[in-house]
Amino acid sequence: MPAPTGETTLRRYDRGSARRTGPIRPEVTMPVEAESTYHDLLHADDSRDPVAEALTVLRIIQARHPRAGSLIEVGCGAGERLRALGQHIALVEGVAVDDATAVLARRSSPGTTIHQARLTGLDLGRRYDVVACLHDGLAELPLVGYREVLRTLAGLLDTGGLLLLAPFWMPDVAIRRTASDGLSRGDDGRTLVRVSRGAPRDGAHRVERHVLLAEGDGVRHAAEVRTLHAFGRREHLNALAAAGCGADFLATGLAGRPLLVGVRRPAGRPGTEPSPVPTFRPAR
Repeated sequence: MPAPTGETTLRRYDRGSARRTGPIRPEVTMPVEAESTYHDLLHADDSRDPVAEALTVLRIIQARHPRAGSLIEVGCGAGERLRALGQHIALVEGVAVDDATAVLARRSSPGTTIHQARLTGLDLGRRYDVVACLHDGLAELPLVGYREVLRTLAGLLDTGGLLLLAPFWMPDVAIRRTASDGLSRGDDGRTLVRVSRGAPRDGAHRVERHVLLAEGDGVRHAAEVRTLHAFGRREHLNALAAAGCGADFLATGLAGRPLLVGVRRPAGRPGTEPSPVPTFRPAR
């Protein structure tokens, strides 16, 4: 998987002073340094509910592949969805694309196998009934890379297995500019302020994010700029077809967010047009 296209800095400031004392570690990505170390604070006011998403995914699996006994989540983050799904599916595993996130997921989901691996050419030595990617990790890929990774993920499935994908953003839905902010306080006295802004640019979405974290020995500032690629519904469905999967698009399938549901076809079977109408609507 290609390296992220964003630029990230992490700096430290003296308490009571605006003077910058210099970088802690130059060019440290937020997922490695901040997201894995301060995950609870960073996501305390996140509008997403991983447990609700997991239960929605479970209902889709039960409706479409009731005999499914194995699932792997690619880009599993802290493993919240895996913990919930593991109560209902015999085997659940995760894939993290960097060491720090893998450590976080293993710590928060003890007993669950977390692989640390790049997605391009991913081969884990077995196949699964369900492969899920429910965050924005694939959005860092251009369309050619996205199609390549989908072929890899489809190759992890048994025939009839499900490939569940949550798009980051779809240009079919008009979004001109987005901004958000939040203030979080941890039980240990740490305080975090987060400001983010995103806007469409050249068929992609440029997301800039800043966080200030105040704790006992000072204030830390993390800044990240990412370029996330946006594909339309037809591009997603065609990419799944090229990967050997029939597919449906559920406009609000993942707890109110769009969800693509691919079904692995038998090897050698010619591609078919994806169904234009979802055949399953999650229970409310």
